[in-house]
Amino acid sequence: MRMKTEVRDYNEVDILYTLMTYINVSGVEDMHYVIAHTVLTNLERIPSISINDLADLCFTSPATISRFCKDVNCKNFASFKKELAIALKIASDEIHLEKKSLQAINEDPQELISKIYQDTKLSLLEGEQNVKIEDVDRICQYIHDAKNVHMMGYQFSKIVCTDFQLKMLKLKKFVYAFVNRGGEIQKLDTIKEDDLVIIVTVGAREELMDALVKKIKERNARILMLTMNHSYKNPNVDCYYYLDGYESDYTQSSIMGSIDMMSFLNCIYVRYGLLYDNNK
Repeated sequence: MRMKTEVRDYNEVDILYTLMTYINVSGVEDMHYVIAHTVLTNLERIPSISINDLADLCFTSPATISRFCKDVNCKNFASFKKELAIALKIASDEIHLEKKSLQAINEDPQELISKIYQDTKLSLLEGEQNVKIEDVDRICQYIHDAKNVHMMGYQFSKIVCTDFQLKMLKLKKFVYAFVNRGGEIQKLDTIKEDDLVIIVTVGAREELMDALVKKIKERNARILMLTMNHSYKNPNVDCYYYLDGYESDYTQSSIMGSIDMMSFLNCIYVRYGLLYDNNK
């Protein structure tokens, strides 16, 4: 079963991704690594412990824990615990196949492979049928003409952005890609007037996007949003590209939408190379 892409509560789930980012990019001697690792290996305990308890677990001070919470864009430790609690609640129902599909998979596990691949192909097919080369060319021109290009995404979209960043670098076009949530807010001061900011978001949750768009617009930058949420509107966004496709209704995480977005950006990357590749 499929459904049109819907807005999901990615803000709270993104806290888990942010913590994993600290694990993946920080050295083991970094206190942020220590705190993130302690939290991730004690997830069930964190929502109910005090800041002093966590500080003791990390062999650090409550003040350091408070700074860490602010660094991951939480107002305080209470806010940090709340986001973790919501993320855990959402994750408790991460996979929720309908009874008929679950029964079919239990009888023949190979059915799961067919379901995932079939749903992904159907979503990609819808995207393919609606993507126009004129739109791809226009986005390529936006990127080419901008002196500085910045990309922002949440969860898997961050990976999509950094993948696109590397590909564009090979075409001699440097693109900034912000990789962690706290850093996204802090690094906004690198955005200058008339820079192009590309926001990559499958779901485009209004509460999350509105705050980010407002901050970017204060920098007088031009905003291009790539999303599958056709209902999201914000007057401060200069240009939208609404990608068609479907998302699963049996997971909390994006499956099809992430592949759709990466495929669309791959079209932009290859087309940009054909139009502007300086190696030729």
